[in-house]
Amino acid sequence: MDLQNSSVIFLGLVVGLLHAFDADHVMAMSTYVNKTSRFKLVLLYATRWGIGHGGVLTFLACILILIGFQLPQWLVHAFEMAVGVLLIYLGVRLLAAYNRAWFDKLSKRFFKHDHMPLFIGMLHGVAGSAPLLALLPNMQHTDFMLHIALFSMGCLVGMFLFGLGLGLIQTRILQPHTRLSSLFTQLMGCSSIGLGGYWLIA
Repeated sequence: MDLQNSSVIFLGLVVGLLHAFDADHVMAMSTYVNKTSRFKLVLLYATRWGIGHGGVLTFLACILILIGFQLPQWLVHAFEMAVGVLLIYLGVRLLAAYNRAWFDKLSKRFFKHDHMPLFIGMLHGVAGSAPLLALLPNMQHTDFMLHIALFSMGCLVGMFLFGLGLGLIQTRILQPHTRLSSLFTQLMGCSSIGLGGYWLIA
């Protein structure tokens, strides 16, 4: 493994760490966990997102190496559009739950399973897989898998740190102040809808 390849591989850890803080990742997780004030639950959700994101990337990389199959561009684009739809849904869900208790109950039936953050992470992973998987022709298989693994680990650590910060904000600042918490909820809902709409038309 030469110095150049080593740099690219281990850069994956840093890039993955920063990638976790992409706007769509942060918004989706913030909107999803906004209604819970349980610190450990926020960390658990964030960690499951990271596992879903990294797990699907690692799976796609293995499939690409073993049989040479890569997801067609139209399918990756469809998953990208699904991210936009998800952001809009989460924003609408959050605002409607704030104003109408019945919608909150209905939404909880859809989002009642703890593996939902895992699904969101997997959706983000597939949507952003194309640039990473495109590195394979320029790298040896072992180097490529190590790069993907470190990138995925960086994403997991980054989202865990984000969950740590979000959990502290919600338990130390928002939870004791009802009005501030309500304003934050409405801001997150509107921002998620706006970002989702931009995601679809950009």
